[in-house]
Amino acid sequence: MKARNRRWRVAGRNVVRSRLRRLAFGVSAGMLAVVVAACGGGGSGEAGSTLNIGVIYPFTGPNADQGTTGMAGCLAGIGPVNEDGGVLGHKLACKPHDTKGDPADAVPAANQMMASDEPVMVIGASDDAVATAPIVTGVEVPNFATIGDPHFDHQTNPYFYRLTPSDAIQGTALGYYAAENGLNEAASVFTSDLGAQTSVPPLKEEYEKLGDEFAIELTLAPGQSSYRTEVAKVIAAKPDTIISEGDPQSSTTFLSEYQEQAGEIPLMLGTQRIANEDWIQAVLGGIGKAAFTKSIKAITPYVNTKGPGYELYKESLLALGSKVKDPEEFLAQPYSISDYDAVNISALAMLEANTTEPSKYNEFITKVTAPSSGAKVVHTYAEGKKAIEAGTTIQYVGASGPLIFDKYHSAKRTFAYDEFDPTTDEFVVKKLIPGSAFVE
Repeated sequence: MKARNRRWRVAGRNVVRSRLRRLAFGVSAGMLAVVVAACGGGGSGEAGSTLNIGVIYPFTGPNADQGTTGMAGCLAGIGPVNEDGGVLGHKLACKPHDTKGDPADAVPAANQMMASDEPVMVIGASDDAVATAPIVTGVEVPNFATIGDPHFDHQTNPYFYRLTPSDAIQGTALGYYAAENGLNEAASVFTSDLGAQTSVPPLKEEYEKLGDEFAIELTLAPGQSSYRTEVAKVIAAKPDTIISEGDPQSSTTFLSEYQEQAGEIPLMLGTQRIANEDWIQAVLGGIGKAAFTKSIKAITPYVNTKGPGYELYKESLLALGSKVKDPEEFLAQPYSISDYDAVNISALAMLEANTTEPSKYNEFITKVTAPSSGAKVVHTYAEGKKAIEAGTTIQYVGASGPLIFDKYHSAKRTFAYDEFDPTTDEFVVKKLIPGSAFVE
């Protein structure tokens, strides 16, 4: 889940992180999964039994918004499926597991999830997927993740699927938009955590490729009580815009001190992270609504909030009531929508394969999402189920539009330029960024 609050909780985790990155999707994947290898994923089981979906994200700590976002998508997804009789006689259930936003905590959380729930699929994690995905996929369970780490751009694990764009594409989109819109003296200000830093190299490459050069490049240690020295350096560089990603606390401190020292904040382009509710509310409290509306803009993965797939997502989400706090918050949240689609895709793949055994239905995931001659486009589980039962080839185009996985199992996305609407306290799409920006 690109562009969310990502902080290592204690010093010295760089070594742990480095080792986990090397483990991801390599020959050591099976070693990480040894604790749960005997359990595997949930199979067909007895008729009428419940099939569990693992939802593994931070549910506590500074990244807790990731957990609520993922659960909103999962719960919205299982509602229509269960109302339509479930999958091959089985109902679906969402089971949350807390990584706490730290790979050291994510590993036991993933092991516990696989051992206790025996999920038929797993949603998540975001940045923690470097630790959790090898455990999930090591026992041949499909894993739909929202990690932006470019190290996953060319992964070949057959059980891993990335629903959201690479941070490399996010960085490219930021650089492209800034350069193409005459913002040729930008300041690059990112916190030092992994999730933010993965956007920096492609941002710099794209920005300079289009003929521009940063006025200043600055890396902030997250969670500091003050950034007055760093703010003064940026002000002295006289940037025409700030391109940035940081967690709510760090961003609020930096921007409020910038406002205090300079009198106003220049245009700021941020990633999807700044469109999250926790970031919006924190920074609004620090700089005020007028300054926020004037200065803060976002470059985000684009979701078209129209069409039958989205309308069912919206209906199912709002019907959750107290199961999700403030469900309206997730109406245009691309990561919740993607997780919703992941539920539908897996359920349809199970129908197509005529089994809920993860290792057997996995190969049908790309088949129910790929365009093909004569395929019937379906937007909901009910539509897909009817077509499959009639022997018709389908292509699922859901709430987030087509999710066509490339050979690396990444779903390509368009990006959008968003502005803040002070009447709703949400970001709204103002302009789509052309696909030419994302040629790799």
